[in-house]
Amino acid sequence: MVILESISNYIDQSPLIPVILSSIIALIIIMKSLSDKRFLLKRFIISVILTFVSALFLIFQNEVLKSNNFAINTMYISLIVIEVIQFFLLLSVVDFSLSSDSFQKELKKTINSTKLYCVLNRKDKVIEISECMAEDLGIEINDALGKNFFDVIENKYRIIALNGDGILKDDLKKQSNHYKRKMHESINRPYELTLQLDSGAKDAMYFIESIICKSGRYRGRILIGDKKNEDSLIGLEKREHEAQNELKLLRERFLVILDESKEGIYFNTISSDTIWLNNAIVKKLYLNSNTMTTMEFYKNLHPDDLRIYKEQLANLNTADYEFSYRYNTGNYYVYVIEKGRKIVTKDTIELCGTMTVVNNYSFEKTDTILDQLGNEEDLLNKLKDLYAESRTYELVHFKVTSIPEINEKYGRAIGNMCLSTYVDVFKNEFVDSNLIYRIAGLEFVAIITAYNRMETLKGRLRNDEKILHMNIGYINEKIRVDVNMGLVISNEAPNPSEVLRCAKNALMYSLNPKYTSSYVYYKDMKYNG
Repeated sequence: MVILESISNYIDQSPLIPVILSSIIALIIIMKSLSDKRFLLKRFIISVILTFVSALFLIFQNEVLKSNNFAINTMYISLIVIEVIQFFLLLSVVDFSLSSDSFQKELKKTINSTKLYCVLNRKDKVIEISECMAEDLGIEINDALGKNFFDVIENKYRIIALNGDGILKDDLKKQSNHYKRKMHESINRPYELTLQLDSGAKDAMYFIESIICKSGRYRGRILIGDKKNEDSLIGLEKREHEAQNELKLLRERFLVILDESKEGIYFNTISSDTIWLNNAIVKKLYLNSNTMTTMEFYKNLHPDDLRIYKEQLANLNTADYEFSYRYNTGNYYVYVIEKGRKIVTKDTIELCGTMTVVNNYSFEKTDTILDQLGNEEDLLNKLKDLYAESRTYELVHFKVTSIPEINEKYGRAIGNMCLSTYVDVFKNEFVDSNLIYRIAGLEFVAIITAYNRMETLKGRLRNDEKILHMNIGYINEKIRVDVNMGLVISNEAPNPSEVLRCAKNALMYSLNPKYTSSYVYYKDMKYNG
């Protein structure tokens, strides 16, 4: 009787406890499922069943207590079983949670000690930095927090390039403030910093950049990656063997290119007084063989030009050079542009490069960079790609306005060469990856993606506009090439077509006789009405 009375008291008090506990466990499972983004279906179903059964016992507990001993014992055993199941279910949830936290801690610990990792706010100040990165930079973590990311980097290194484009720290700060306005949360892209030590050795930090946005606004970014320096000695022997095979292959390819190239290529070995020219230039100059002495080659230069050529060669104090002269083909003189580099080794001195023949009797092709430029369709496709990548760039629309006068005075061939020389100079100084296009006879559009080159061009334009009035040397004369230019930054227009239209308008504005300058930025044109 005493035992039965104890069981009755237990049943009278306990059914509410399983109901509450089952409900709490169900809530914990739901929260855990949301946290892990994975629904714990089986555990949730068990908790719901336990809650439902416990609720039934709670509802009918008075009727059970008034019934026979078998019903009371059955309910007692059931409640005990429910509580045991609840205990193990709760234990499994708690154990799973602890295991997940342990995994996350170990993962963070691993990243912290093995990866270059940092979190930056919208002003590029360091919020968090890994031990590995701080150790590499020779700085304490607490000393790095709150400081500009690029200043922290230059605690040890000097930044010289971003994603392959040459850039300094101050320009990088400006560029960072400039491009982040277009960032959005879906962007994840490589972010490579090329660095230089005081000793001159180069390193590089390779990151994947992830953007942090809140309520659609840029809040910062996460950089996680690794560092690479000079090749490890591990596997060096294997790489040397592979390099030798690759070098042999490159040599064979190079010989084929020399023979088959349509561009004139030469090697003038001064130390042995011999010169080698490929088939293309041999054919254009009507020579008898690919190899000859320099005396044999020079005897066909115009006497006045040969004297100047030798003086220029004797006074050459830079590696890169460009000469021009008249060359006798047997029937008439042609203009030759010799452009190359002086290479000095322990035993030899050699000039090597390209020769371009300007034949006044043939105008179908210029045999210059003009034949390699893309058209307006290529330009629009490239602008669409840059827009899709959220890249900021400067569009430069320029027109070489003095070519008609040059054609009239010197001939069309010289006009083409002046045009080609100016485009080549502009491309080499300001444009990466051949991003220059010919959209009309004398009109060209260039895309400048490197911030430091944008600033360099701005400085050159403001410095008496020297880049717009260039003197090009041909034979014994200096030919003046005049250019008008319109410039626009991509974020000043909503889409690629509008960017191109704005640059065109700026060029037309600069061509207005009432406008005193030969260039104009689109934003200045707007402000001036």
